[in-house]
Amino acid sequence: NGGLEKVSPVWWGFCFGLAASIDLYGVQRARTLDPSTYSPGDLNFDPMGLYPKDQKGRRQMQLAEIKHGRLAMLAVTAFAVQEYVSSIGIIDETPIFFRPFSTVESVLETIANSSV
Repeated sequence: NGGLEKVSPVWWGFCFGLAASIDLYGVQRARTLDPSTYSPGDLNFDPMGLYPKDQKGRRQMQLAEIKHGRLAMLAVTAFAVQEYVSSIGIIDETPIFFRPFSTVESVLETIANSSV
């Protein structure tokens, strides 16, 4: 699709720095906590209080997170394969997911009128 060259290198540096600082915080947290209470990836960030307090609820939430992550990886892979096979960018092929609804409405009307 192109366009990544238009993104400022300062932004990429900021993203890299933020990701590195979060990772270093996780490493530091893993080293200082008791191994019996530490859970990988748990940075103790839950501002809305959605993480269950009981062990069964936590295991269920962790399993759901893994399943959703795997599904998202499959979806991104499918988008890449679709772009490769059709030679049309995924944004142009499925505008309903990537453009404001006001611009998609005319596309949907065209599709509806052409199938009648």
